[in-house]
Parts: sequence; structure tokens; C-alpha cells
Amino acid sequence: MKYPSIPVVPNAFRLIDSYEKAYLLGFILADGCILDARHGRYRSRVNLKIKACDAHVCRMLYDLVGGNLRDIEGGYRVIWEVNSDEVAADFIALGVTSHKTFTASLNWDLIPERLHGAVVAGLIDGDGHLRFDRKKRRAEISIASGSITLRDQLLERFWFFKSVEIAPSGKRRNTLYRIEVQNHRDRLKALIAVVYATLSFQILARKQEVLDQLREFLDEQDAYDERMEQVASLKAEGRSIAEIASQVGTSVRPVMARLKAQGIDSRNLVFNEEDKEQMRCLHEQGMSVLEIHATIGKATEQAVRFHLQRMGCVKPLESKGLRAAPDLEEAIRKLHVNGEPAYRIATAMNVGVRQVRKILKDLGIVLHRGVAKKITDEQILWADGELRSGRTLKSIAEDLGVSDTLIRVRRQRWLRDHQEEANATDADRDENCTPASLTD
Repeated sequence: MKYPSIPVVPNAFRLIDSYEKAYLLGFILADGCILDARHGRYRSRVNLKIKACDAHVCRMLYDLVGGNLRDIEGGYRVIWEVNSDEVAADFIALGVTSHKTFTASLNWDLIPERLHGAVVAGLIDGDGHLRFDRKKRRAEISIASGSITLRDQLLERFWFFKSVEIAPSGKRRNTLYRIEVQNHRDRLKALIAVVYATLSFQILARKQEVLDQLREFLDEQDAYDERMEQVASLKAEGRSIAEIASQVGTSVRPVMARLKAQGIDSRNLVFNEEDKEQMRCLHEQGMSVLEIHATIGKATEQAVRFHLQRMGCVKPLESKGLRAAPDLEEAIRKLHVNGEPAYRIATAMNVGVRQVRKILKDLGIVLHRGVAKKITDEQILWADGELRSGRTLKSIAEDLGVSDTLIRVRRQRWLRDHQEEANATDADRDENCTPASLTD
């Protein structure tokens, strides 16, 4: 499609007095082309050829300067061009020259300082990248150029940029330069504030979408930092690390790292001096760590044991051998004799499962791993006789109301435990029996 030609405005870019002009200047410097009449042409020409999805940039130039606007290559690209010595001379004075790939520069004296950021926005849209990956938390805003002069101008004027050299490769014999900002929050925020904050028009749609995502992420990070500023004060109030992490909406590790960076001990210091003195008195009265923890009602059993060790009430090597109160041991033993498994005993007595198992072990009671003991040794002996008589394991399990796996495991264990006794019984029987061949 070809749009009607519009009369050229010769002095459209003689004075850069708007953000739109500054943006279009950067875009032409990055992706445009100038053919100077002094190089054998009748008239100078300025043109810009871009993808059809970015056609609004050519439309901005078409409305501002005039000239020709048309679709090419089956509608996949749009080109704007104007034949005018005056327009070309204005762009050349601003730094957009022929063969600008390696000679481009900007005459900043002709551009007001408040519009410098808009020029950079045009450079990024024309010959740069704007990328952001939320999952990897990686961001990049860059401009690619082969001009050393333009690189030095950007580095001198904008503190947030840095330069990376791209060595020649393939058919390319010249070194390129990537002027960029990567993964540095302060630099990214400064670039967005200088380049994009004052723009009142639409930049390239695909880059605007990435820019919006990056802005949202940076705002989230700022809100996160504001919440993390409360960590020190919450710790001074006696909050635990887990409570602080829950309040600020993060995990435990960032809270501990923030406290460490501020020189604050991140250990769980929820016990005050009165609590510690109460621990000492309760220990002197003969209470166990479990009972002391239940009385204090703070933190965990491990934290109580840790503070008792620090106060010298319990030695670290002896902490594993702490015994529970005799009445607690007797209650746990009775529940076990009645057939209750360890986890039910722990629930009934309001203690940990490991503590129940340890108490039973100290009492000389052997606990078997796996499911609770649901059948007796007499039932196992009966099941063994039934199996020897030819019955299936599944039918025996149905009669006893248990699983066949339980019978198989318990039978193997019973046979192993009673093997020596069975061997001794067989030896006695052999001694008392006389073979019939000897009586004859």
C-alpha cells in the first residue's frame, strides 16, 4: 500500500524542541539511512525501513516531515523516505551522516538536556535490546553500535551505562560495542527514570511490554526492601526468625542474611533472663527438658536444651541421656503393654515420638520398625503350622485379619529368633530316639 505524498517540511528537524523529535532522531541514527547529494546524487535522501508491526514510527515521521510512506516486500515492511537537501542537512548537523555505522555521533549542543533521554529511547528501539526474564531475574537494556565516538559520548553523559566489546566474527571484520545495563537495580531504575519516565507517546509495542514487566518487578523489589527494613526492629522486639519471615513475606534465609549484614545475632533469642532463671529452678527441682519446655511454653524443646547447656545445667554429652520423670515412664510403659503404638502414645502423653521410643528403649523394650504389632507369637506359630500343612498365606491373613506381608515378616523374624532353640530341640530328640535297625 502506498500513501499519498505529503509536501516536505524542510526545517522539521532544524530545532529539536520535543520528545517526539528527540526520539525520532535517535531512531534515525540507529536504523535510518542518509544518502548525501555530494556523493553524486541529484538530491539528498533520508529514509527509514522497519517491520510492519512498528509502522507507527514511520507514520510519526510521515506526519512530522512529510514525504512518502508505503508498504514493501508484500506488506512485511514499511518504508518512509523524503528527498530533501534541507532535511538531510539538518540530520547531518545533528550527527546522522552517511556510512554512520562506524562514524555516528551526536551533536549534544543542538539538543536540550531534558531531551537527551528521549534520544536514547530512540537508539534502544532502533538498534538495541530490552529483555527481561522474571524466572531468572535477568534484565538487559542495551544499544549496539560500531562507532567509538557514539560509545564514548553515551558513557560520558549517562553514568549507568557500561560498554562491552564484541570481537569480529564470520564475515564481520569490525569490532562492535554494546552499551548496556544488566542486572543492576539502581542502574536500571536510573535508566528508566531518565529515558522513559517523560515520554508521552508509544514506543515499540514489544519493548513497551517488556518495559512494563520490568517496572512491575522493580516496584515489587522496592516494596520487598521496605518490608525488610522492619527486620531489625522486629528482632529487637523479641520476635523469632520464623515469625519475622512470616510477617515480611519471605523465607528464613533472607531474614538471617539481613540480620547478619547489620551485625545482629540471628539466633532464636526468644528467652529473656526471667525465662532462663525459671529454667534453672525447674531443672534443680528435677524436671526433664520436656517438662521444662511444657512449663515455659516458648520456642522448642531443642532451644530449651540449648539454653540449659549454656547455663551449665546440662552437659552437651549428657543431654542425650536425659531421663524422663518416673511417672511418665510408667505411663508410657503401660500404654505400650496394652498394645498402643509409639505415635499414639506420643499423642496421648503430649510428647514427641522419638522421646517415647527412647524411653521404651531405656526400659529394655525392643521396638520393631514398621507397622504396630497386631498378632502374637502364638498366632505366628499357628500360621507357621498352617503354612507347612499347605494353606496359602493369603487365606491365613484373612483368618487373622491382617496383611500377608505382616505375617511373612513376623514369621521370618520368629523363625530367626527361635532357630537356636529349634536346633537344640532337634538334637535332644535325636539322642533319645533309637533307630529300628539297631534293635534288630
